[in-house]
Amino acid sequence: MDESGDWRNMSTMPSWLNKVIHEDPIIRKVSLASLIDRFGNGLLISVLVIYFSFTVGLGPHKTALALAIGAAAGLICTIPAGHLVDRVGQRPVVVISMIINGLAILALAFVQTFPMLTLCFAIDSIANVFSRNSQQTLIARVGDSRTNPRNRAYTRSINNLGIGLGSLGAGIALSINSEFGYKVAIVLDAVTFLIGAYIYTRVPHFPATLQDREKFDWSIFKDGRYMAATAMAAVTNIQFVVQNVGIPIWIVRYTDAPRWWVSAMLIFNTAAVVLFQMRVSKRTKPLKESANQYFFTGVLLAGACLLYAFAEGPSVRLASVIFLVGMVLHVTAELIISMIHWQISFDLADESRQGAYYGIWTLGNGLSEIAGPVVVTYALVSLGKPGWALLAAMFMANSLLFRSIVLRPRVQS
Repeated sequence: MDESGDWRNMSTMPSWLNKVIHEDPIIRKVSLASLIDRFGNGLLISVLVIYFSFTVGLGPHKTALALAIGAAAGLICTIPAGHLVDRVGQRPVVVISMIINGLAILALAFVQTFPMLTLCFAIDSIANVFSRNSQQTLIARVGDSRTNPRNRAYTRSINNLGIGLGSLGAGIALSINSEFGYKVAIVLDAVTFLIGAYIYTRVPHFPATLQDREKFDWSIFKDGRYMAATAMAAVTNIQFVVQNVGIPIWIVRYTDAPRWWVSAMLIFNTAAVVLFQMRVSKRTKPLKESANQYFFTGVLLAGACLLYAFAEGPSVRLASVIFLVGMVLHVTAELIISMIHWQISFDLADESRQGAYYGIWTLGNGLSEIAGPVVVTYALVSLGKPGWALLAAMFMANSLLFRSIVLRPRVQS
């Protein structure tokens, strides 16, 4: 390391290490904070529901309701969060937000009642919205049109690696199945937020893009191109619900594949993102050429849905193989979609209001997370195999809209 602390000047660094450690010092710090943060997320995702439902004794229904109310509170704050980031810059928002996240999670170790659980979840969700907006717009500020796709792919790979490692820790806590073990997991997650906040204090401060006390510009809702692109992305993002809700339901209820194949599929997906997101990012195209890529993702998702449907009926081995082949198509589409969504969420936005625009984008993602489980569950439980065909048609039709949406000029009135 040279006197400036920049690894880029280390000529003796092995070539393989150059591929693992990002050359930009800011992206390295952001990625390190994300790795630690997402490790905590992965550690707590499975633990929270089990701990509060059965160890604390609130039951699964009350725990789920508290999570839903908390998520809704965060969803309401997506656009104000973006405006605040534009007003004061990314670093102060992400540092304060992560400290609040840490304190809210730490409080969970002492919560015993439904109202307090709901309050902690709401505070955590709201702070998380501000933090995530700051992180994503910071990545966009660091790079340019040439480097941003790679930066985003790198951080996404790191995020998935962190979640995967955290999930292994969650498995240990669940196997121990004790109140002390669950509380240790909660405290560790809280600490990851505080460490992340400290790391972000070492990131340079980028000046605000809006003038002091400049009011929120409601005209961004009249940007028809961006609003349509957000709606399109929300529909496409239902593919995540297919992974997390649809596939588990289908495997357990309708096929002879073993129940543990649900975990195997998720592990395969996570590993694929960690290993291949960077490679896919190198194929980033201008928006005009991205249209063909996006249509290709619709074909892949439709093919995956049809394969999942035909996993009903065959033997255990054949059904498992069909699911695996379907997941190969699915994760390939996911890798490309992630790259293009991040590209259009910022390229179509007003540069001076990227935080507010990304707030709209996040709102679309949130609505997808709310509506997606209803759509997917209805399609599979009520319709069966035809439901998979319906989902396939939805993804295909949505991908066809991409060109007309992103290539038309911005219209504001």
